[in-house]
Amino acid sequence: MKKHTVYYILTALAAIIVLTLFGWQYYIRTIEKSEWGEPDSRKEYIRHYAMVPDDAESAMWEDIFNSAQTAAQEQGAYVELFDGWAAGDYSPLEYIDIAVAAKVDGIIVKPDGTAKMREAINKAEEANIPVITILDDDTTSSRKSFVGVNSYQMGTTYGKQILSCVDERTRKITVLLNHADSGKDLIFKELKATVQNGLPTSLQGKVEIQPLTITSASTFDAEEVIRDLINNEGERPDILVCMNENDSVCAYHAMVDYNQVGSIDIIGYYQSDTILDAIRKKTVPMAITLDAKQMGQRAVEALEEYYKMGYVSNYFSVDLNIITEQNVMNFQQKESR
Repeated sequence: MKKHTVYYILTALAAIIVLTLFGWQYYIRTIEKSEWGEPDSRKEYIRHYAMVPDDAESAMWEDIFNSAQTAAQEQGAYVELFDGWAAGDYSPLEYIDIAVAAKVDGIIVKPDGTAKMREAINKAEEANIPVITILDDDTTSSRKSFVGVNSYQMGTTYGKQILSCVDERTRKITVLLNHADSGKDLIFKELKATVQNGLPTSLQGKVEIQPLTITSASTFDAEEVIRDLINNEGERPDILVCMNENDSVCAYHAMVDYNQVGSIDIIGYYQSDTILDAIRKKTVPMAITLDAKQMGQRAVEALEEYYKMGYVSNYFSVDLNIITEQNVMNFQQKESR
């Protein structure tokens, strides 16, 4: 009986090992085919970078990744998107840990302002892996460089666009913030100061500017918060300011569904197809957008500069554009290319 038991155990272990090896080979071949090309035509890269998004399904992250991938290939490097692996549903923090364990040559990530994210970035630095932050910054971490727009500029730009929507009937302005955005407090502070200083005398002291921080973890929860805001007459703002792509699309759909077109001015974020179409139809007055192509390129430039020079600039700025009815066709043409 003991011999049979040992035999069964050894057979089971052998089967597990064989299945694991086959599974690993399948994973490698899948990666080669989907991201590196067919095995016979794949290239060798001098550096391997990891990009860790917070929402890989958004149009903005797709544009950033595609741009970074193109820029890296020109330098003989490769950018891999660490998201949505079939092996499991990992968080950005876990993907950073995986990237460090895989000994990648660099990490591109949007920090969420938490101590755990800061520790993950510092851990990568301790492993001699440079980290480039994009979209949001964490100056208290050991990141090598930040690529994006500073909070002061972002807040001032939003404030000026709000003022262009203000009229004598404006009484309530709501600014949607995300708890994972590290620079949200400074952005809102500058936004509010810009609006208050720019209001006409007749509206001084009459316009309420309030933040609404969305702390939910899922897209559906955020959508529910926005729909409740627009559907509640007592809470419904005259101007609704969105600072990420998902909130912009949710706000637009809620405004249409609850027949509030014309009663709310939505200031959107990024050039998603939905927002571009809404601006073209004049149902949304404008959107603020970052140049995602520049962001992807400059993130790779920062890593390449670090490896070639031994140091890197602390800050790489990207263009901030305002999309309106007057120039929306220019952005739609870019999207269709």
